[in-house]
Amino acid sequence: MEIGFSVYLGEPFDEDYIETMLDQGCRYIFTSLQIPEEDEKVYLTRLAQLAQINAHRARIIADVNTDTLARLDLSLEEPQSIEDAGIDIVRLDEGAEIDVLADYVEQKHAVMLNASTDAFRILRALSDRAISQENILVAHNYYPRPETGLDRSFFQHINERLKGAFPEIQIMAFVQGTKLRGPIYRGLPTLEAHRNMHPLAAAAELESDLCDIACIGDSQIDNFLIQQFNHYVKQRKVLLRTDLNQDSPYLGTYHNRLDVARDVVRAEEARRQLKDEVIPQNAVERPTGTITLDNHLYGRYMNELQITRTDLPADAAVNVLGHIEPKDIDCLNLIASGTAFQLIGREEEDHGL
Repeated sequence: MEIGFSVYLGEPFDEDYIETMLDQGCRYIFTSLQIPEEDEKVYLTRLAQLAQINAHRARIIADVNTDTLARLDLSLEEPQSIEDAGIDIVRLDEGAEIDVLADYVEQKHAVMLNASTDAFRILRALSDRAISQENILVAHNYYPRPETGLDRSFFQHINERLKGAFPEIQIMAFVQGTKLRGPIYRGLPTLEAHRNMHPLAAAAELESDLCDIACIGDSQIDNFLIQQFNHYVKQRKVLLRTDLNQDSPYLGTYHNRLDVARDVVRAEEARRQLKDEVIPQNAVERPTGTITLDNHLYGRYMNELQITRTDLPADAAVNVLGHIEPKDIDCLNLIASGTAFQLIGREEEDHGL
């Protein structure tokens, strides 16, 4: 899975954020040239500024339609005009004429089609003309208004159909950020089920649904979330914020057992590493996200460290140590067979790990 992020030309650039995202390995920057609330007159100037900051480290995707291109004196029939504007990939919200599009792609220029609407039709037409698809990507829309995001079964069907016919095509979709974008400020996800979901958990679901690129639709994600994405994408390690103090002996990195339990995450290393006698205490109810340690009443299971995946009742043999922060509960779904996870204390989070 690759990660992209969005930069909007009608907003002041946060160069520190852009640099951080590029340093973390993001290779796609999405922007739009057709937002009704923005002044189109600033687009080309701001695009040039963005291209200068980017310095060819990521590919800039510009969401356009044929009318927008014409108003900005850009044209698929004059590819140099698009290249000079700082655009690496033209994302067509409305398809151009097939002949024009075919010529543009044949000249080794990249386009991104609308996955949810006309991508399949255009791909078929280009395929019939023996046009190479190495410079063609597809992307689903994001949906600012609640209740309008895509149904996941429809999304899966579209992606399966695209990948079945064109297996090399890269598919992009959006997850919401932590700094939400106006004017509605309700997130910019592709799937309605992902509105208000943890962005990393949403991105992992996109990957399981055959997406190659998960793009942050909103203006930013916060610093800790950047770290969570970085660790998961590069190491497949899940960072989990907890209410444990920084000096807790139970913080650190573990791996879920290979034989995955239904109700809990089981830290494979805990019983080998933790040797102290565990006296029964704080054996209370265990809602989802509870971090627990088995006490001596469980015999040879003493020092087994777990995180609950579901609500569980109190057990006299299980001590409650603390809890995963509510904002990271969704990330428990990322922990599969053998997955690494790291428990982060409150002060560690405050100091950016």
